[in-house]
Amino acid sequence: MKVINSLFKDKNSDHAYFLPLGGSGEIGMNLNLYGYKDNWLIVDCGVSFKDSKVIGADVFMPNIDAIIENNLNVCGMFITHAHEDHIGGVHHLWPHIRCPIYTTPFSGYLLKQRLIDYGLLEKANLNIVNKESKFEIGPFKLELINISHSILEANSLLITLGKKKIFHTGDWKIDNDPAIGNKPNSKRLKEIGKSGVSAMICDSTNANVKGFSGSEKSIEKGIYNLIKGYKGRVFVAMFASNVERILTLSNIAKKTNRQLGAIGRSMWRMIKASKSVGYLKEKHIFHEERNLKNFSDHSFLAICTGSQGEPLGALNRIADETHPHIRFKKGDRIVFSSRMIPGNEVSINNLINKLVYKGVDVVFPKAKNIHVSGHPGQEELKMMYSWINPSILIPVHGEAIHIKAHAELAKKNGIEEVLKTKNGQLIRLCNNKADIIAELPTGKMAVNGDELISTESNFFKERKKMLFNGVVTINFVFSDVGDLQELPRIKFLSVVNSVEQEQLIELSEYLNDEIKSFIPFNVSKEKQLRDYLNKKVKKFIINKFDKSPSIILDIIYI
Repeated sequence: MKVINSLFKDKNSDHAYFLPLGGSGEIGMNLNLYGYKDNWLIVDCGVSFKDSKVIGADVFMPNIDAIIENNLNVCGMFITHAHEDHIGGVHHLWPHIRCPIYTTPFSGYLLKQRLIDYGLLEKANLNIVNKESKFEIGPFKLELINISHSILEANSLLITLGKKKIFHTGDWKIDNDPAIGNKPNSKRLKEIGKSGVSAMICDSTNANVKGFSGSEKSIEKGIYNLIKGYKGRVFVAMFASNVERILTLSNIAKKTNRQLGAIGRSMWRMIKASKSVGYLKEKHIFHEERNLKNFSDHSFLAICTGSQGEPLGALNRIADETHPHIRFKKGDRIVFSSRMIPGNEVSINNLINKLVYKGVDVVFPKAKNIHVSGHPGQEELKMMYSWINPSILIPVHGEAIHIKAHAELAKKNGIEEVLKTKNGQLIRLCNNKADIIAELPTGKMAVNGDELISTESNFFKERKKMLFNGVVTINFVFSDVGDLQELPRIKFLSVVNSVEQEQLIELSEYLNDEIKSFIPFNVSKEKQLRDYLNKKVKKFIINKFDKSPSIILDIIYI
């Protein structure tokens, strides 16, 4: 930790620093810092979902102890786009950082609503900047460059630090014919490359995928063909954030004479944001869930959330018959216009089995041309290398396998200085070289109610222990002079399927005998007694049941 406090002692130093706290060595939970002249800029502040190792938590974000404990001077935060893995942690982490926030109009609209929901809008300094604008945050001179992605207003970021230029791609792809929004500004990207770029921090998600990601428009025909001649109802499961695909489905609905409904809160949130900022028009009509029952099967089309098998997603709620307005029936068709995110295989397969059992026709992207990725394939990465021509490449936004593939591809295509990194590695950028100079503590924080708790804490270790080994509660009743008034009362919760009364009596008498050495008991001996009894109970239960449950001792005085 001391190294981070000594970085800027030399006031004449022109060194720049890069510190990923989330998103390097993993997909999701992106949070990166750039350091210069004793100031730090945060780029993105995202979350991730689900972790089978952490019991009872669904939302995670980077541990920011490196920022807080070192009292880093964070002069601002820029959000490149509105996917949850880039924007979803702002309202959780901003109260611990309290810096100005900058983003473009579409992301700004969504972030504003989130800040309102959490009572933070009046406190947070939210700044909406124009697309392709130039502005300064402290010593950081920033320029936004249009880039394509599977959400509106994805931004790449040129960061000028003294004589250095760092290009942060954000999430991107090359789609020169988008259905909506701006295509990549290749002209400006080439100009930036010619001006000299010290380092490029680049998306690695599809670095092991050959070819191009494909244009969003290229899938319209595939989806159209699945809908045009079908006699039954059609549901299209997709990511709500893909407004281009929402527009595509709106066009298909018109061509096939179907009424388009939208199912799921996040779907409606994106539609509202898109209309508010001007990407969708009033002519794009979406029917509310409660009205969809009014349409005949052959005139019914709906876009819905839940493509990843989320328990509260629209698809699962309809399949489980907990949705207030819609039920699946035999002959319905569900088109999955989305990819299967790694880690969601079990939940998606469980959902599909439920759908098939109901007689629903399920169509996947592998079978038809109905989905394209929002991240660059190898040919797009090569194009970006040639445009930006960086001295240094640092692959981010990917698991180890993606970052390795990206590094190998870059070296094969002429980039000599490539640094593979992971969360917590502090990197110095100097004289067209990148060096890891320190390893800072990082990890995950989990949302638990209104608090954030480290996933490495005893809290989650104890919760996991309770889940797999159960709980034993034992009540001791002492008189005010320290005499045990009755045999200890014992309760087993999920330790074993059934406990014989004789076994409870045996344990109770065993503890009664063990406690005699502490009589007369008084408060000064309580901690010593608790530690002693914990060991004895644990030993007894392991010997009897081969389990090691959580043990709760309750000592009462009367």
